[in-house]
Amino acid sequence: EEHQRLIRIVASLHISPCSHRSRSTMAASSSSKAKAEPPVPPVMKRSMLAPHGPQLRPQYEQEEEWQEFCERTDTSKLHDFGRYWWTYGRDEDDDGFLREAVFLEVPLRKDIEAKQIRANLTTKHLQITVHGESVIDEDFEDTKWLNVSESYWEIEVKEVKQVRRKVLRYVLYILMECPKYITQWLFLSEKTEDDGRFVDQNEEEEDNIDDRLRMIAKMKEPEPHRDADIWFSETEEEEERWCDGCGSTRIVVMKKHTDSKYMKYCNDCPFVSPAKETSLPTGLMKQKDIDEKRSRKARLKARKDEAKKRMQAEKERVAGDPDRTEEVPEDFNKSEKTRMYTDEEFTDVLTKALRRGEIKWEDY
Repeated sequence: EEHQRLIRIVASLHISPCSHRSRSTMAASSSSKAKAEPPVPPVMKRSMLAPHGPQLRPQYEQEEEWQEFCERTDTSKLHDFGRYWWTYGRDEDDDGFLREAVFLEVPLRKDIEAKQIRANLTTKHLQITVHGESVIDEDFEDTKWLNVSESYWEIEVKEVKQVRRKVLRYVLYILMECPKYITQWLFLSEKTEDDGRFVDQNEEEEDNIDDRLRMIAKMKEPEPHRDADIWFSETEEEEERWCDGCGSTRIVVMKKHTDSKYMKYCNDCPFVSPAKETSLPTGLMKQKDIDEKRSRKARLKARKDEAKKRMQAEKERVAGDPDRTEEVPEDFNKSEKTRMYTDEEFTDVLTKALRRGEIKWEDY
C-alpha cells in the first residue's frame, strides 16, 4: 500500500498543470529541447579522433627511435607516385565493422563513366583499363595479404591538388588472419628506380603485429620531471669514488683546514686528488642536460619545418596555376535521382542493358 501511494504521488506530480510558469519560460524550454543533441559516445569519439590511443613518450635516449617508428607506421601518410597514390587505413564494411584496407586512388578524365572501366584483380597482380587504355598494370610487392573477393572500386569526385576531379577509388581489403601492415610498399615497381636499381639493398623486416609489440615493449618510461627543490637522487655512481693514482676504492673525501676544496685521500697510496664537485645532485643535473638537448632539437626541427614550407611555396610558385582541363563542375550529377524499381521492372531494365551491350559479364 505504501508503494502504491508513492507511485500515485509521483504520477500526480508529473501530470500536474504548469500554469504558474510564464510563456517565455515555456518557449525557452521548448527551444532548448529542440536544439538538444545526443552526446557522441566516447567509444566512437576515440575511434574517430585517436584510433591508436594516446601517444607514448619514452625516455630521451629512445626518442629518436620511437619517432622513426611512428613515422614509419603512420597510417595518414600519403604515398604519391603521380599517376596513382595510396594510403593505409580503415573502412567500414557492409556489416558495420571497421576493417583495415589499402585505399588506391587513380585520377580519371571527366568524361569517363563506370562502364568504360575494366579491373582485373588477383593476389599477385592488378590491372585497370580505362576506355581501352591501361592505367595500372602492376605486380604487388607481397602476395599474402590481399582479400580479392571483398575488395571493390568506385568512382568519386574529390579535390586533387586544388582541382575537383574524378577519381577511381579502389578499396583493397586485408585478410583478417594476415599479421602484416601495408605501410611501406604496395607495388613491386615502387622499390626500384628508373634504371632498375633497388631503392634499398638491405633486406628490411616486415611491418607486422609482433614487431610493433616488441618495439612498444622495449620503450622505457622516462623519469618524472623533478622541481628544483626536490633532491632525491643517488650520487654514488657519479662521484668517482676511486683513487686517480692507483685506482683503489678505499678513499676518504674530506676537506682539511689547509685545503681550499674537497680532496680525495687514498688509504693505499699517498696520492691526493681533488674530488668531483657539482652544484646540483646527479638527477637534477641529468634532467637539466636533457632539457637543454630537447630545446636544441626543437629549435632544429622548427628550422627544418620552416625550410620545407618555403621550399613547398617556391615549388607552387614555379608550377603556377594548376591544370583545370579535367576539372569536374560543381553541379556534377546534380540532376540524377535515385530510381526505385520493383523486381520485374529491374529485371526488364537489366535485360535490355545486357542486350544493348552496356553491361558485360566477366568471369573472375
